Amino acid sequence: MQLHQVLIDVTPLHRTALRAGTSGGASRLLGAYYVFAFGQLEAYIKTIVEDILGAISGSTPAFDKWPDLLLGYFLHKGEDLGNAYRKFGHNEDEGAILEFVARSARKVVEWESGGTMPGLQPAAFLDKKKYPSARNLPQLFKRLGVKRIWANINAAGKMNGEWILTSLNDLRTNIAHEGKVPIGFGLVDFRNSLGQMRRFVVALDRGVSREFCGPVMSRKTWNIAMS
Repeated sequence: MQLHQVLIDVTPLHRTALRAGTSGGASRLLGAYYVFAFGQLEAYIKTIVEDILGAISGSTPAFDKWPDLLLGYFLHKGEDLGNAYRKFGHNEDEGAILEFVARSARKVVEWESGGTMPGLQPAAFLDKKKYPSARNLPQLFKRLGVKRIWANINAAGKMNGEWILTSLNDLRTNIAHEGKVPIGFGLVDFRNSLGQMRRFVVALDRGVSREFCGPVMSRKTWNIAMS
């Protein structure tokens, strides 16, 4: 994330706006740049998901080392189990659902015996959860096998990660969708918001790494994949 560059770019523009005597214009300028900066956070979430899945695929861990929830979501999404059970709920065709479950079970046995697993597609894991909100983030990372993302973030960053992300997201929503930049929103506020964003990203990165380094792959493999 190039948050420092965002601050470098906006500082002289903000100074020019203030010299023009338009404090409201200066605040709106910062608001626009804040929305742009939040977009980088969105891109970061997408990238870290891609990198995690790439690291798992590249390190080829033993089947019993795969995170339980990741494997569960992989089956749920890849085998379309949700749709199969919806059909069963509608027509109660027990024979059809048993055949479907049996096929899925045989695939698991095949994978455990060394069979080739289909590729982990980031788009499937990001589906409907890629926007970085306090509601989406836990669901997204559970798909990757991280059961308690807030606890990980809070421990890694010594912060209330849920509160910080909610605050950052609320500011972005008010500016982008409501057209409301906080009254008196200045460069110090902008800098502090970017600082919170940076702290959050660092804590997320460290918190997630603890779930995969050791249990799933070596620290060296993780670092190479995430660099």
